[in-house]
Amino acid sequence: MLLVISRGKINLIVIDRLFQHKKQRFNIYTKEEADADSSMGYCDWKDANEGDYAITDDDYVMRCLSRKDYTDKNGNIKTFVKLSGGVGWCSPSAKINFKLNHAYKKYTKVNPAKTWDEYEVKSTRGTNTINTYANMMLNGSVDFDTLGKVYRPDSEIPRATVRRFLKNKRVKMMVEKKVKEILSDKAINKEFAVDNIVKALDMAEHKGDVGNFLKANDHIMDLLEMKPNKLITTDTVEMIDTKKILDQITQEEEKKLVLKRKEEKDDTERS
Repeated sequence: MLLVISRGKINLIVIDRLFQHKKQRFNIYTKEEADADSSMGYCDWKDANEGDYAITDDDYVMRCLSRKDYTDKNGNIKTFVKLSGGVGWCSPSAKINFKLNHAYKKYTKVNPAKTWDEYEVKSTRGTNTINTYANMMLNGSVDFDTLGKVYRPDSEIPRATVRRFLKNKRVKMMVEKKVKEILSDKAINKEFAVDNIVKALDMAEHKGDVGNFLKANDHIMDLLEMKPNKLITTDTVEMIDTKKILDQITQEEEKKLVLKRKEEKDDTERS
């Protein structure tokens, strides 16, 4: 929500937004309005401390709500500044644009144009949940209670919250990508699945348990998005149709059975 309140020469902009888990109201000024008030000293937002007035890159003045230092995995210290109308990391190229933030009604994101799921899949909790879920899938058992505790243990019903997260289209894509990475690390890929199908022909000839062999391979193919009955193209441009292979196995077995019956019949006639 944005209000414009006239106070003499100053048209005060007021926004209502959440801060510290409750809805609060904040005043936003243009640079001209702030300059007109001699009591309002301000600094560049990258130099602001909590309680200071700070100016954004598009010349709006507002309160600094907090300034915190964080250490990344490489041991580098990075500073994050929160203003009432935007946030930013203190780096030479960083900018806070109040007009852009207000257009999206987002004051807590470095890039307000990004969607929720774009941020969430890259967050620590999102990444940990995706990795855990992918491993659970490959192990054949998914525990949503455990996943809920990994993702959002602070939510009212973690199990339901993580289920909603995993139904997101972008999240599904990230899960599929992670599954393929895990399989690739184990040298299980499309070529592996195709080789298994070819081996099934040989197993059938030797009366091996081809049924269960193909069931296991079908599971691998599903994980690799190799749908049965679809043509699979390898690097050598060899086309393999899984349905045709299964039909071929059946036909070969039927031919052997017919030939065996014919031989038995011929032997009977001779005797």
